[in-house]
Formats: sequence, C-alpha cells, structure tokens
Amino acid sequence: MDGLELEQSSEQFLAAAPKLRAIFRAQNQACAGSLHMVGLDSLRERLGTRWPRVADRVHMLAERLLGQLLTPKDTWFRHGEEGYIVVFAQLGKREAGLVCAKVVEQLQRLLLGDVDTAAVRVHSAVHQMGRELLFQSNSLNEMLAGAATLAVESTTAATVAETGKANAWWTHAALQEQPAQVVYRPIWDVRKEVLSIYMARIMRPRRGRQPLWGYDCVADPQDMQQILALDMEVLRQTMEVYGELYANQFRCFLSVPVHFETLASVGRRREYLSALQAVPRELRAFLAFHLVGFPQGIPASRAAEMVAFLKQFSRVVTAIVENGSQDLPALAAAGVYISIILLPPGASPKHWAIDLKRFSHEATRLRMRAGIKGVDTAAMASCADDAGFHYMAGDFIGPWSEVPENALRFTRNDLRARMDAGRRA
Repeated sequence: MDGLELEQSSEQFLAAAPKLRAIFRAQNQACAGSLHMVGLDSLRERLGTRWPRVADRVHMLAERLLGQLLTPKDTWFRHGEEGYIVVFAQLGKREAGLVCAKVVEQLQRLLLGDVDTAAVRVHSAVHQMGRELLFQSNSLNEMLAGAATLAVESTTAATVAETGKANAWWTHAALQEQPAQVVYRPIWDVRKEVLSIYMARIMRPRRGRQPLWGYDCVADPQDMQQILALDMEVLRQTMEVYGELYANQFRCFLSVPVHFETLASVGRRREYLSALQAVPRELRAFLAFHLVGFPQGIPASRAAEMVAFLKQFSRVVTAIVENGSQDLPALAAAGVYISIILLPPGASPKHWAIDLKRFSHEATRLRMRAGIKGVDTAAMASCADDAGFHYMAGDFIGPWSEVPENALRFTRNDLRARMDAGRRA
C-alpha cells in the first residue's frame, strides 16, 4: 500500500485537492467513480539516458492518449515530473485502472516497440486517512488476471440472468456508447526499406464484442451524408494529431480514406472541399488519400475527376481495390499512384499467390506502384515480397495505434528477423 501526502504534491494537485476529496467521498458513498495515479517512472528507467531528450514527447503523447481515453466528465492533472492524477467520474477502480494501464502500455509500445506488462503499474486510491490518500499499487499483469476472473464471473451471472436476475454492471457498461476514434497503421515501403506512411482508419470499440471498423461505424451505410461526415471526421482528427506532431518535429506521411460516395455528388464534394481548405498548407506535403469504394467498371474519366480533385491538397492519391486487377487500367489512366489490393481475413499464400503476382505485375506494367493490405502473417509477407509489391500493411508489418510514429527504418533483414522470431514463438 502506497501513501500520497497531499502537502507534498504538485501545485495543480494541491489546488484540486478539495474537488478530488469530494469525488473520493462520493466514490465511498455511491460506489461510483475512482481516483488513480499513473507513473511514468518505469518508462523513464527503460529509456535511460534518452529520457531528457524525449520527456516532452512522452508527456505530449501521454496527454493525447488521456484525452482520447477519458470521457468529458473525467479529468486529469500532472503530478510531479513523471506522473498524472486521473479522476474517473463513473468507472469503478478495476475498469478505470485498466484504462490508466492502457496509457502506459501504449507509451511503451510507441516509444520502445514492446510492452513489459509487469512494469506497467497503476496506483489506485483506496482509502483516506486525515490529509493522506492511501494508494494500492497493481501491475498490468495483476489487473489483467483480475479482469479475466471478472469475465468468468460475468458469464456465470449472464446465465443466472435467465432466471430474472440482472447483471447490473454489465448492463450499465453495454449501454455506454463508445466514441469512434482514428487509429493508425504503418505501411512498409519495400524499396526504400522504411516505415514512413501511416494509414488512418476510424474504429468504434464495443464492450464485449469486436470493434466496428471504417464505414461500418455509421448507423446507416446507405446514407451518403453519414459517409461524408465520417470522412470529414477522420480528416479532422488526423490533421489535429499530426499538427501537434509536426510542431514537435515529428515527420511521417499520413494516408486518409475518402469514400467514392463522398466525391460522387457536387454537394458532398463541396462540403469536403471546405474541410480540405482548412488543412494548414504546411501539412499538405505530408498528406495522401486512399480512395475507397470504387464501383467495379468505373470509367477512367470519372476516376480522373476525383483524383484531380484530391491532388490539389495532397502528395499522392492511392486506391483500395477489392475486385482483382480488371479496373487497374482505368485507375492508372486516372492518375492513381498506388493501387492497393485488400486481402480478406485469414488469407494464405496457397490461395492468393497467383492472384497477387498477377495484380503486382499488372500494376507495374501500367506504371503504378502495387500495394497490399492485410499482410497478417509471416507467410503472407514472404508471398507479397516474392510477388514484387512495393508497399505492405497488416498485422505482421505493424499494429494499429492511437498516434502515428516518426518515420522508422525497416529493412529486409528486419523483416526476416521478425519472421524467424515468429517461427520460434
């Protein structure tokens, strides 16, 4: 059990102490809300001599993650040089502790490339004695074990619910709407051997179920205004994140999705134009677009109209292809730079090797670059490399994350080392 003396805390924490005590008393009375301390000392220890150079970046990323993961009713304060006090208005100690642990976990993944779950610790307020708040320290390992136990208990409770008893906690959680957020995945430039492009995609978490991705996040996929609104929100969030990174000397390229229907009508295109015009000029040099939802058999003139529109505000325009290579001549004529074939989940070289070679060779013949999305295994990475793809993305290349990273060198030797590690695992 750790203790935190209020008189020894930071000025921000001291100024907020009455509010925090009131919330903590409400927690004891109503079993709602919780208070936690998130420390970055383990991260500082792993970074070693690099810490002074990257401390500002670490705090910028931490505060960005807190802003994404907390609700408007929650709040946080800096505490000392390496910590944060986080106050949750509604989540209980266990659930809120996992949210705090996610912040440190994501920071480790972004800055170090791996996560030491034993070193990720969160301190949860459990009692107040006079002017002192007592904190209980738990590692992410311990919290995950506790969450697994809770999941088993919830499953059992769901069975009991058939007799008329409700699982109140789960019912409350299921009713909470989860906000959609933009996440980013690296694309490997095979020829230049670098991870310098990050593909943006919107995702909506769902409690107890798989998250919704992309245009599945809209309530009505047939409502073109909802598709437009989603594209504009992805653009807004992406440029907001990259604006902060750019100001802190981070550099990478971002590829933002645009649906065919967003540009298919003059009215919707005009609305999207207003959003594009709000993008700062200095950021446009790092912006790319990937067109989604091209109908099969689209005329080259129609595609060229959309590509020309986007090229005014971006570095390059790419296209996601879901129906083989038959539309590649039209996309090449339209000025598409990279044609990206989208693999289904569970794709294997046995079923896709021939099609991938055909797609890559046809794109190259038409003077386009061939890209592939869905490289989730070492076998598919090897297959795509043998087929001659210029760009690759997928679970095996790099995971989705809340913040894009600085451009990173990634060679074929790195790829082979990752493959060898996968075989040994």
